[in-house]
Amino acid sequence: MKNVLLIILMYVSIFADDKKNTSSTTDDEIKNYKINYSSLKDTLFTTGDYFIEVNLETQMAYLHSRFDSIKTFGVSTGTARVKDGIETKEGVFAIQFKVERWHSVQFDSTLMLHFMTFNWGVGFHALAGKSYYKYLGVKRSSHGCVRVGKEDAKDIYNKVKYGTPVIVHKGNPAVFIGFAEPNDPDLQYLEYPDLKNAVSNRLEKLYKGEYLLRPNAKLLIDNKNVTHAGLPIGDGTKIEKRQILKPDYLFVEAVTPDNRVFHSSVFLLSKDFIPSQIKGTVPDLESILENILD
Repeated sequence: MKNVLLIILMYVSIFADDKKNTSSTTDDEIKNYKINYSSLKDTLFTTGDYFIEVNLETQMAYLHSRFDSIKTFGVSTGTARVKDGIETKEGVFAIQFKVERWHSVQFDSTLMLHFMTFNWGVGFHALAGKSYYKYLGVKRSSHGCVRVGKEDAKDIYNKVKYGTPVIVHKGNPAVFIGFAEPNDPDLQYLEYPDLKNAVSNRLEKLYKGEYLLRPNAKLLIDNKNVTHAGLPIGDGTKIEKRQILKPDYLFVEAVTPDNRVFHSSVFLLSKDFIPSQIKGTVPDLESILENILD
């Protein structure tokens, strides 16, 4: 196996002096390049075309698309500061119910437009008036739901389906959502109890620095195996910066000295194969790899 090298490049933070000249990188500089794995995320997958992300800290939300650019829109989420209000819960959820017009049973039959629930009675919706617009993207003001402007609510309602994933966080979750092809043979489908346990176990591996020791299954989520109760998203601040890889002599930490960010990729390299995605990204990387693979 000495002729095989595994390099893992992922969403990383680069600690290097961006003033360094990449054309004259020294051996000492190469030795000091480090990958910070603290921005590594566990990933859950959808075969749908969209998922929704809500950031409770910024009061902004994002409609992620398999095909289009990300749609950004302001929201106003739940707060316990209003009478009978609750904080909008963090977690991974799925759209469980959709209706164009719905009257609140709890709050004076308030008309909710393009109502889409994900956490029991909590969901996305617009309101009949516009007085709440001043809070969108600014502050929390609802009784628990995610308030959205009328046009945004209508647009999202027409795009998402039952089972569309929703991730709600405060800025640094340890879990995120990715898109997968429906015919991907590597997808694994677990029922809710097993899925929740699997996610919890993977989060513990992230915190202990053991996430990369073994391959992690591509877990598929929808509205059948993600209940109203949701899945944990963990705490990104607890992720171990130094993840363990064994055997360590088969691993090379390769980063650039100009604060560049790599996207998630896994390469199994042989002496005769250095992917074009990483050619030229690191000074002397190709010669380093060739020497190791000899």
